[in-house]
Amino acid sequence: MKNKGKELLKEASRRQVSNLGGRLSSLRSRFTSGLTNLVPNQLRWMVPFLQENIEVSTPDLEQLKGKLPQRFRDQDLDDLDAVSEVEGEASRFVGKQVKSVYPKYDQCPNPLACQWSQQTIEEEPEAKYCLQCGFPAILAPEAKIQGNRARYQVESLLGQRGMGRLYNAIQLPEGQPVVLKEYLLPQRHFNYEETKQRKDEFTRLAKLDLADGRVQDFRLITPFDAIADSQKERCYLITPGNLGASVTLANYLAINGSLSSTEVRQVLKQVLQSLEFLHTQKFRLGSGQIHQGLTHGNLRLDSLLITVNFQGFFIYLCDLESWERQFRPPLVEPPALSRAKDLKDLGYIAFYLLAGGRVDPNTGKPLDPSIEEHWPAVEPVLKNFILNLIGINFPTAEIARQALLKLPVTREIQPSKPPLETTEEVKKTKGFLIPWFLLGTIGLLLLAALIWWLTARSRRQEAIAEATLTCCIEQVSGIPSGKFTYTASQNGPWSYVLTQPNLIAKEVTLEAELNKRQPQLQLTYQPEPSVAEAIANIQSKQAEFAIASFFNNLSPDLGSETFAYDGLVVFVPFSYIRRKNNLPQALKGKISLEQLRQLYTGKITNWRELGGPDLPVKLYIPDDDEARRIFQERVLVNQTALNSFNQLIRSGECKKEDESTIAYQPEIIPCPTFKTLRQVIRGFENEQFGGIAFGSLSKVLGQCSVYPLDLVTKNSAPIAPLIQDDGKPVTPNTDLCNDKGSYEPNQEQFLNKSYPLAYSLAVVYPRDNSREPIGQKFAEILKTVEAQRLLSKTGLVPLQKLGE
Repeated sequence: MKNKGKELLKEASRRQVSNLGGRLSSLRSRFTSGLTNLVPNQLRWMVPFLQENIEVSTPDLEQLKGKLPQRFRDQDLDDLDAVSEVEGEASRFVGKQVKSVYPKYDQCPNPLACQWSQQTIEEEPEAKYCLQCGFPAILAPEAKIQGNRARYQVESLLGQRGMGRLYNAIQLPEGQPVVLKEYLLPQRHFNYEETKQRKDEFTRLAKLDLADGRVQDFRLITPFDAIADSQKERCYLITPGNLGASVTLANYLAINGSLSSTEVRQVLKQVLQSLEFLHTQKFRLGSGQIHQGLTHGNLRLDSLLITVNFQGFFIYLCDLESWERQFRPPLVEPPALSRAKDLKDLGYIAFYLLAGGRVDPNTGKPLDPSIEEHWPAVEPVLKNFILNLIGINFPTAEIARQALLKLPVTREIQPSKPPLETTEEVKKTKGFLIPWFLLGTIGLLLLAALIWWLTARSRRQEAIAEATLTCCIEQVSGIPSGKFTYTASQNGPWSYVLTQPNLIAKEVTLEAELNKRQPQLQLTYQPEPSVAEAIANIQSKQAEFAIASFFNNLSPDLGSETFAYDGLVVFVPFSYIRRKNNLPQALKGKISLEQLRQLYTGKITNWRELGGPDLPVKLYIPDDDEARRIFQERVLVNQTALNSFNQLIRSGECKKEDESTIAYQPEIIPCPTFKTLRQVIRGFENEQFGGIAFGSLSKVLGQCSVYPLDLVTKNSAPIAPLIQDDGKPVTPNTDLCNDKGSYEPNQEQFLNKSYPLAYSLAVVYPRDNSREPIGQKFAEILKTVEAQRLLSKTGLVPLQKLGE
């Protein structure tokens, strides 16, 4: 009996230490995840390679004994008291266990993040349940899941979020990246009837579309596919791309610390916009039922995702309570759903963002906005606004957002400096900082050592960049039936790329190719003389939508959706006959915006004033009103320059005699781009004048008789509109004619908005629920990977870099 008691005690000790090891492994996993979030998206593919070489194993019993107080190191753990003391010390070491939402799986503190589940799959790839706690095991790599819209393959586990587990996955057979969220209905908590009922409710609620068929980004992570497995206790949500796996605000806060008042204002503004949309629009659910407005019901730091880009950051809502609550065990009381609660929860989130977390790091107690001492230094107007949100003093999200926008902007309040530390405290602080300094140094060295992986994996990065785009034109659903008319400026870039043959393939136009690939699309294109008239036609219902490149200050009844980029290029003749006085060589392949301003206002009339040959300047402008307005806004800038520019414009278009005529007074000649190309090169080769002009990159690309100049702004290096396929710059020494096809738009400079004369091309559509959403659907088609490749062939710059 005594021996049996010793065996029981030893087994109890083994389980306790195993439990401690599991918790430590969980802490390590969370710490690793936190470090991973610090890595830019472009570098995250390196993490698995690092993990293989920087693996930290779970400590065994002897290692743990070394960390425990001396009185335990020599114990054989032969009596129950010793086991109790070990448990007490271990609990103090790892902190108090959080109450599990699945109490019937009491061997694991959090079954959704169970570390033994990973080990189970490694040992038994076909295992359905964790060998240690019995909870449904994680999905094995390469597991296949049949959905309603496609088939998917699991790649790797990302971790837990809310009531589910996240995985990297791909859509088969295209290999498009998706994020898969796995929800569970474990048998110990849900009987057959409950499981069936919750699966039905999940598929009914998870599909979410606007009732009028529009596709509009209101920053809610909505599923592409919702799957209820009929044979297993699992359901899945599929979201395209990698957006659904972005960093939560909770993780962002843990890594970066508290947000400034300005940043919190931005978070509030974006979330209130999303809530306003969610609360007021009509939605069509998976059952076909129309629902007027939805509540989020689950606003937390863990259900708000943050993505950072060159414009700042965007906040996305995810994990609606109507989805999450289906997977909470019946014993768990679900929270009440109300729009007022959404506003109250957002108020608490704003307070936590300012305070840097939910818990006081000194006392370990929850922070409370009703306690004055818990507030950081913050501008009073913002504090009052947040308290009004928490107190539900705003009837709607729209009223709250309007009140936020009216708040005066004051100077950021800086916290007062802490009191000076004692010498002993300084020593402690320095001792603490040294390991972190070493860790930082090691991290930098690792990054430097691995930087070469970037070039080797560029193809992979391009594939990841495509993640946010739908694959194919035929996958776009909900296209309204019927015939529709749309418009654009007749001399603008869209008219050219749409109707010009041979850009896509021999004797093929983009218009024909789009109609061929999506027969449901019955559009008639009717261009107008100007973009202003085109947009007016939308409002008068003569056209359903327009394509525009100049759409600033749209009226509130119109919306827009960007689908590609173009830009103005400034070009001069590129002659091989007269290399001696070649303008690109004389200008060193570049020109500044200030020099352009002086040229187009008549202040510079001869190229020798810019270090070039002794040739008079002849100025051309395109017949494209959009291109002219962009040039006026970005180059001429002020009214004085604009007046001078307008006075120089000659009435009437260019004529053949302009090729040999030298103007005694400076003048600007309006001329279609392709006529300009011919006049500029002939005038230069006949030694008559040195012409300069500007036009859309999509029209000028591949025209080797002219050279597109790099542009220089104040205090910046020259930025080139073109780049060679191998990444080398295009220079005046590049043979543009013989090297045709070996250079392309400088995508990076267009995408990051560095090129000074870059602009967007967008679909402009009416914000009117009574009209068919054909404009939004056309934009959705143009944003597919398939259409983006077609647009890139026309000379436009796609929304992001595309792989082969």
